[in-house]
Formats: sequence, structure tokens, C-alpha cells
Amino acid sequence: MQTQTARRIEKMFCPNCDSRLFDKEEGAIGFAMIKCRVCKSTWRVNLATGKFTLIAGKARQRR
Repeated sequence: MQTQTARRIEKMFCPNCDSRLFDKEEGAIGFAMIKCRVCKSTWRVNLATGKFTLIAGKARQRR
């Protein structure tokens, strides 16, 4: 059995409130939809480029 070498992991943060959403492994492709637990915004994330698109919620959190 061959062991796999550890891949680089990138932390992904909410563009609105800067809270941590999830961890992305190097080489991940495709799309993910995730809702932030803090500001309640829903994001569509392109895993290949790391680009966030707002699906639902406010563009900026009220302070």
C-alpha cells in the first residue's frame, strides 16, 4: 500500500465578515455552495480559482 504525500490545504474565509468557512485542498476543482454561520450570506465558490459569488444575503454586514 502506497502512502500519499500531504497536500497543501488553503483556508477559505467569508468575503463579508472574514470568518472561516472551510478548508480547500490543493488541486480541488468544481463548485461548492456554502452558507456563512456568522453573517448568513450564501456563497457559490469556484474551487479552482477561489472566486466567490454572492447567491443570497447582503453584500456587506451591518456594523
